[in-house]
Amino acid sequence: MAAAPKLTVSFKSTQLGAGWAPLNVVAVWIEGPTVGVNPGPFVKTIGRWADVRKPALVAWRAKAEPGLTVDIDAVSGATRQDHFTTLTIDWDMKDKLGMLVPDGLYTIRMEMADGNSTAAGQNHQATFTFTKSLQPDIQMIPADPPAPALPKWVDVSINFNPVAGECNNAMVDTGETCDGNCPADCPVAENACAPIVLTGSAATCNAACVVQAVTTCINGDGCCAPGCGVNQDDDCASGELSQTGCATGSGNGTGALLAFALVGLVALFSRRRR
Repeated sequence: MAAAPKLTVSFKSTQLGAGWAPLNVVAVWIEGPTVGVNPGPFVKTIGRWADVRKPALVAWRAKAEPGLTVDIDAVSGATRQDHFTTLTIDWDMKDKLGMLVPDGLYTIRMEMADGNSTAAGQNHQATFTFTKSLQPDIQMIPADPPAPALPKWVDVSINFNPVAGECNNAMVDTGETCDGNCPADCPVAENACAPIVLTGSAATCNAACVVQAVTTCINGDGCCAPGCGVNQDDDCASGELSQTGCATGSGNGTGALLAFALVGLVALFSRRRR
């Protein structure tokens, strides 16, 4: 099974100073995909630190609990004691029904309450966006809102990681090299300096036969690699093929010099005959 796409969100909240402070409750949820100026419908709660005090999360309840039905997508913890701890959430990009959401622009909503709020404006709110696609989306927001305003959220990190689909689903997904027809071995290369080796694994759908050029001087491997001579590699003494497919001669340059000298003599002899 190849790894699935994932969104990781981490952040710290800040105190508002209402009746429970420093006690507080937090909710994080997803809306989307965006269509025009519409941020899209509620997708899923991905983090909630609240239990009996969750009615104070007014904006979240308006999205997650329409008709007063109970949203149980994510319960990350009960009422928090302070704001010192970084909160981290991993979302598998699946909606409330367990279906992978389509590509598009999504909105991350955050809400924090530290009192018996009755309106969303009484709480700390935040809105961030990210794009689900074949490309990663990584964002670092030191403070929201930024200075000179007093921050409501700090050290916000948003990391969307797109990866391959499922291995053995009969489709070669992004990040895979094979699926159902992966090679178990590779053919023997004619050139000893360019062996074909098996990389990856059929179990993760990334097996492949690739050429790995020999770049080191190794005795007895049948290859005189570039830069090697008889003093470093005994394969160079018998003219084994290099990576270019040409015989290397002795490996100390004498073969090339001899050939150059012969060409010069032939040219000189031809001129004298004229």
